[in-house]
Amino acid sequence: MRAWMRTGLFGLGLAAAAGSGWVLRGRDVAPTPPAALAPDRPTSPPPIDAERIQSGRLTVERMPAEITQALETHSTELVHTTELLEAKQQRISGTCAPGSAIRVVGEDGSVVCQRLPRGVVSVSALSGVPRTSGVATAQGSVPGGVGRYQTAGEDDFLVVPIALPDGAIVTGFTYLYWDADPKIDGAAYLYRSDDTMMAEVSTQGAREEVRAVQTEKIDARKVDDTGFAYVVFMQTSAKAGANLVPIAATVSYRLP
Repeated sequence: MRAWMRTGLFGLGLAAAAGSGWVLRGRDVAPTPPAALAPDRPTSPPPIDAERIQSGRLTVERMPAEITQALETHSTELVHTTELLEAKQQRISGTCAPGSAIRVVGEDGSVVCQRLPRGVVSVSALSGVPRTSGVATAQGSVPGGVGRYQTAGEDDFLVVPIALPDGAIVTGFTYLYWDADPKIDGAAYLYRSDDTMMAEVSTQGAREEVRAVQTEKIDARKVDDTGFAYVVFMQTSAKAGANLVPIAATVSYRLP
């Protein structure tokens, strides 16, 4: 009985020793050395929530190094791009009047003009409108040119404004046309807005080709844009139709 009790008590002692971290070696019991303490570590920051990302309050220090380096690189490129844009030549916004050409272009797109001693100004019949409202016209394409011809109404004229350089001296007037009608000839006139006829030319004969007729006989030769406007009249005919096609007119000039 006593032997059993000693054995039982000893077993209970082993169990208790094991639960308390003691190791029994025979009758000697030694404590288990404590676990090594973990080195100090910085406390991890709170997780990044969606609200901080959307509001833009996420600090750079919280981002990975790869992202911060990429941001710095892109920032440098943006600064460089801005510098290039500031130094870029602006689109040309200035214009020069007829009879002059662009001499200098400024960084802001403005221009400095220089008048030419001689030049020409041309207008197309495509931009002309009939003198009479009841006249109908259509675009006409012929070998070597594109113009406008009359399709209905009484014989009329196409009216085309022309911009001439102020102070210029008109030296010639040229008319480009297609006339393949054997019975009807055409004509063109240069007029000033006070109803002064400055030049006239006419077509002769019928040929299926683009031809030009010109004159150097000019009245009221000096251009005065402050008091007048200038216009070209090109004759059309519904009877001739597409056989009489005005194409263009050209005014040559020189500067005094």
